[in-house]
Amino acid sequence: MNASTLVQAVRKAGVVGEGGAGFPAHVKYDTQAGTLIANGCECEPLLYTDQHLIQTCPSELVEAVAALRTAMGATRAVVALKSKYASAIAAIKDHAKAAGVELALLDNFYPAGDEQILVHEVTGRSIPPLGLPKDVDALVANVGTLVRVSKAMKDEPVFRKVLTVTGDVANPGIIDVPIGTSLGRCLDLCGGPTVGDPVFIKGGPMMGTFVENRQDLDQAVVTKTTGGLIVLPRGHYLHDAGTLTPETMQKRAATACIQCRYCTDLCPRYLVGQNFETHRVMKAFGAGIGAAEGALQAMLCCECGVCELFSCPMGLSPRRINAMFKAKFREQGLRYDGPREIRPDQSALRPYRKVPTSRLALKIGIAGYMDIHPEYLGEFGADEVRIPLSQHIGAPAMAMVKPGDTVSPGDLIGEIPEKALGARVHASIAGQVIRVDSAVVIKGAAR
Repeated sequence: MNASTLVQAVRKAGVVGEGGAGFPAHVKYDTQAGTLIANGCECEPLLYTDQHLIQTCPSELVEAVAALRTAMGATRAVVALKSKYASAIAAIKDHAKAAGVELALLDNFYPAGDEQILVHEVTGRSIPPLGLPKDVDALVANVGTLVRVSKAMKDEPVFRKVLTVTGDVANPGIIDVPIGTSLGRCLDLCGGPTVGDPVFIKGGPMMGTFVENRQDLDQAVVTKTTGGLIVLPRGHYLHDAGTLTPETMQKRAATACIQCRYCTDLCPRYLVGQNFETHRVMKAFGAGIGAAEGALQAMLCCECGVCELFSCPMGLSPRRINAMFKAKFREQGLRYDGPREIRPDQSALRPYRKVPTSRLALKIGIAGYMDIHPEYLGEFGADEVRIPLSQHIGAPAMAMVKPGDTVSPGDLIGEIPEKALGARVHASIAGQVIRVDSAVVIKGAAR
């Protein structure tokens, strides 16, 4: 399959990056790069989705890697995963060897799956601040995305999603559900919560977002980028840290930040040589949200949470503060105009400052869940789905259906607007369209 054909197949299928914010894959893959890296490191603790896909779809994954390598003219193709993933390694190693694809086995640290950290691990090169892997002749693709690429090569669009449901749940598991399925249904498929007053994380414990109650969980739905659902008791350390008000964060920053530099010295981006000093952002925030001197560095933050949930001895919130600054500066049209060069000397201590996942789990109160190894529970249907027309970076898809239309799984229901960045959206169940607004609601019959 040549480059143009592959890119068009990916576009037609609506493939987006499943390991991050959902960048449209057909745009990302329309490039040339010397090194292709398949990211199977499963960055977030407690999630097992990528490991499951490597174990169950190794030939499809390697097929997509080989096709993309050819299309982009890469001289090196690598599947990166943690060395502790013994079952996944055993499943893929022969397929990879036969296709001339390397395996890169990483230590168990966080955030090994951050694409800029992964590029440094595999190639030894550091991406400049606000740069992309292509700036150092590389491209990174999540393994879940690549499995979808394999299906797209066979003309199958994206309309289902595999995710992990774990934590305080009766039957933790990995499930395969139609896109648009209620997260409440996903919880029920795994037996429901085992604590009386639960809160829920959509995503992983470090970078996920909290859903406060069951009513909101029923309204939230599975999208192309949903990797997990975690159930915790209300008042858990992560819940308290993740729901502080901006006013409380500022008071704490103003009175308790001791400028110790731990947030900077352990920052993964700082340790690959980027000029990002989080403690300076904290100083600006403590002085008042309007103080911009030093705060524009916040634009360099990847929001991994190491500073907030591991480094800070005072229990402050650098990650959320960085995120607030970023949102404010984008509203104001401000851009980071600081140094873009890499400082190699900052990497000298990096091997000794990687954050071990086991220590991180103890620090954030999830060590008790780390021994849960969710089993695959199967493929499930849904009697109703709400499929957002925006599940990706860029413009929302334009609805191609109206109430009363009958659809089947895989039918196109959302098209990319002309000359816009976006991704197609497809029906995930058979049934009738009952509402179209920012999402398409389809009523069908559960399987």
